[in-house]
Amino acid sequence: MRLHAKLRLTALAAAAALSLPVLLAAGSGSAGAVTPQAAAPAAVSRAGEPIPPNLYISPWGDAQAKISDAFLQWLRDEGVTMTAISPFTMDADGKGFSMPIGSTAGDGLDSKGRIFYPGGLRLSHAETGKEVTLKPTYIRVMPRPGWTSGVEVDGKMLAEEMPLADTKYDEVMLTARPSTTGFRLEKVPFYTSLELAQTIQDHLGRPGPAAGTLMGTLTPDFRYIPNDPNRPTVPTAPTLPSTPTLPGF
Repeated sequence: MRLHAKLRLTALAAAAALSLPVLLAAGSGSAGAVTPQAAAPAAVSRAGEPIPPNLYISPWGDAQAKISDAFLQWLRDEGVTMTAISPFTMDADGKGFSMPIGSTAGDGLDSKGRIFYPGGLRLSHAETGKEVTLKPTYIRVMPRPGWTSGVEVDGKMLAEEMPLADTKYDEVMLTARPSTTGFRLEKVPFYTSLELAQTIQDHLGRPGPAAGTLMGTLTPDFRYIPNDPNRPTVPTAPTLPSTPTLPGF
């Protein structure tokens, strides 16, 4: 029964996480949700800081992204190097990246109903010397759920916001898991957008990763207890003194 209750609470928390930007956008007079179109670009919006006091799902946490084998193969084949822009950090093996999340990390909802994250990624093409910068980072839940970002090519602004990868509501909900400090979404899949594939083709002169293919997965861990690497995950039971042995026993 306790496990069932935890799973129900986790599902409710995940639903609230998805609903929060929608409620904020409705309260600010934004247009209602429309049916997502696979090839339709998201509305271009000026990048902005989160609305004080940084409304976010949790105060603390972190997120781990794992790049798919198909996307890694495309990076290798095309001679493209991916690097992280702080506070994002690339994994030592180059197969993923991580970032701090939470209202205390500067994340939060902005006036456009997007979840704002400082930092991002940079793609450098060895053959042409071109550089594509993806910053700042947003997660959108409406009108088209997914990962969007500002885009610069060789230091020149191409788009203030562009869809990079799409996700699906039902797949997000299926990944919700309880944790000892809050809840997490386990390996949410993100799929390469048509806009990103076309932008790479147009500006690098090489085919981008196929639109609709898995770009990678994201595992955000939302915490309601401060991050503390020295905090034990399981309480340690005290050591009891041994019972004295009586003579003859």
